[in-house]
Amino acid sequence: MNRWSLPGPSGFIARVTDALQDGANVVVGASSSACPALALTLEDRIAEEWRITRPIVPSGLDPLDEICAALDVNDDPSLRRSAASLIKSIESKQVIMIIGVETPCWPAWQQFLDDYANASRSIPTVDRSQLLVIASGVAKVRLPTRAPALIPLIWDDVVGEADVFSYVIQSIRRRGRKIDAHAKLLARIITRLALWDFDLVDGLLELDPRQLFDPKAAVKIVASGVLGLQQLGTLWEDGGSAEFDGETFQHAVALLRGGDPGSELEMRLWAAQASELLPVLEVCRRQLAKRMMDARLRLPIHLNGETIHDLLDIEIGPLLYLAKQYRLPRDIVRVAEKYWRLRNKLAHLSPLSADEALDPELLAGRKR
Repeated sequence: MNRWSLPGPSGFIARVTDALQDGANVVVGASSSACPALALTLEDRIAEEWRITRPIVPSGLDPLDEICAALDVNDDPSLRRSAASLIKSIESKQVIMIIGVETPCWPAWQQFLDDYANASRSIPTVDRSQLLVIASGVAKVRLPTRAPALIPLIWDDVVGEADVFSYVIQSIRRRGRKIDAHAKLLARIITRLALWDFDLVDGLLELDPRQLFDPKAAVKIVASGVLGLQQLGTLWEDGGSAEFDGETFQHAVALLRGGDPGSELEMRLWAAQASELLPVLEVCRRQLAKRMMDARLRLPIHLNGETIHDLLDIEIGPLLYLAKQYRLPRDIVRVAEKYWRLRNKLAHLSPLSADEALDPELLAGRKR
């Protein structure tokens, strides 16, 4: 599945193209790790609708001189170059794309962007050439605010859990695997560990499923084989953190590098298991209650001073107590003990082991 066709990424690209369609100059802020792939995707997408220059990669020159050289502008040497004179020198409407503007040269580009946006307002929207500048690793607070003819868009909180989970499910399906309870649990674990990073997603998909139940080891294995993951820092601008569904998270590799003192990776494993397995355990509880009634447990019964008319209203712990008290078949007691133990672990924020979480008897509860 193409990650750029997912709702989050495709929606972001649509916002860029809509801004260009409205005649604005656009600044896209991205982390240094996200910039290369995002720039390539935007170039391909924009070239479908607009005449676009060959992307300009800053070399350290003054931005005005950089663009004039790239566009081969033959201006009057007796006149001082300016954003206004550049606009007049461009013969036909086009999108001028500048990619990878980094922090050291950002102040000069920021000033040029302001000057160009102001000067372009004198040109009708249908005629003006527009700038598409992709900043790489520039802190979000340093990026421009919205202004007439200038729209900033930040690649953050773009990818969400629904995007990543869908991507993982489709990737599993392409591998010829059935999307059953087992696959959905693994997909949820990968989603919670990798969050917005599709490179990490792809790496985790290649692991043996049981390796995912040791999240630190799993992330370490993948990171050791992907250069981009090895270069991540700790801040948003260097790929070390991001907004994900409205909440700020550290990248799994950044957590691992810092020793993960808060056991965040383990908590992500638990959250994935809880979201998938607690509903399964509820189905299993109801099935257990029905088995107990079928085992000739007479109702009503008394439990903790209350009269019980329907075992479906009873939680797993009390069901286990009743199974033992009324000496129900050993298999019912065994199953009740298992379900109680698993439910108890998840309720106390403790992730299950691979053997526990992948137990066929547990996962079969989803089918009932």
